[in-house]
Amino acid sequence: MEFYDTEGVRHSIAIDGPVTKEKVSKILDLVELMSGTPQASATALGLSPRKFDRLTSTIMSQLRGRSFTSSEARKAFETAFREKIPLSTVSTYLTRLADRGVLEREQEKLGLVYRVKLEEKKPSLAPGPSLQAS
Repeated sequence: MEFYDTEGVRHSIAIDGPVTKEKVSKILDLVELMSGTPQASATALGLSPRKFDRLTSTIMSQLRGRSFTSSEARKAFETAFREKIPLSTVSTYLTRLADRGVLEREQEKLGLVYRVKLEEKKPSLAPGPSLQAS
């Protein structure tokens, strides 16, 4: 796998041995972190073949602005995509989103509750046009 970071440096990653979903997921997380991939829109994520992206899309478009449980996120995903997803997978993905700062996680009496973090104004990770004088 090859990719370029925000400074144009090419990175190559090779896996020698058995490839598992966990290994590929970790590599994709690393690529995303190193390449400075800007956050995609909920619509674009919803078109992705990856369940993680589609769950993120569902959360951003349907569950934003309120607290929700992993069971509610699973139900919203299954309704939106007419596809089953294990609750353990949803819980793992919600933990990743919380670790990345997309969701807030809070322990309540009956379990964990999540909420989409309010967006803060941050500088764009995408390179903009150069306006240097010549």
